[in-house]
Amino acid sequence: MVKLSKTGWNNVIIFVVMGFILLINVTNKKIYSSDDSSDENSKQDIALVGTQNIILTLNINNIVAIERIGRTWRATPASISGQALAQMMMSWQQSSGQTMVQAPEVDRQLSLDVLLDIAGKTQPLQLSFYATDQQLLIFNHASQQWLVMPIAMYGQLFPQEIFVD
Repeated sequence: MVKLSKTGWNNVIIFVVMGFILLINVTNKKIYSSDDSSDENSKQDIALVGTQNIILTLNINNIVAIERIGRTWRATPASISGQALAQMMMSWQQSSGQTMVQAPEVDRQLSLDVLLDIAGKTQPLQLSFYATDQQLLIFNHASQQWLVMPIAMYGQLFPQEIFVD
């Protein structure tokens, strides 16, 4: 065994820990970096909100407002609550759509406009939803990007109960 003073062993421990941290950072960047050298025109999945972002409020066409109360949710008007509301908000957190290469032709008057206040963001996330027969089209106003989802996602993001008076 190597004989070192107490200060020498402290230095060895510090360098080993720094090396371990560097190793973790390098492997983390390789795992989570987007090194897709694919075509820029190819479709990519993009999260609506993202699981790392925390939704504080969700406002649908200034008719329905949903806000976070601790770990639960409250809807105004209270047409949906409990497990159904929690499931709806989980769908918002986990949903993603594919980018569209070309902007679709839609009637802007038929949109369902959603404002999402996200923790740590100064501006709310503004999304416009357009339902067609086969798909759900989403326009992100901040990134000026169109996304497409299966039409079945409409029922998960906007359950019928929230529009009942």
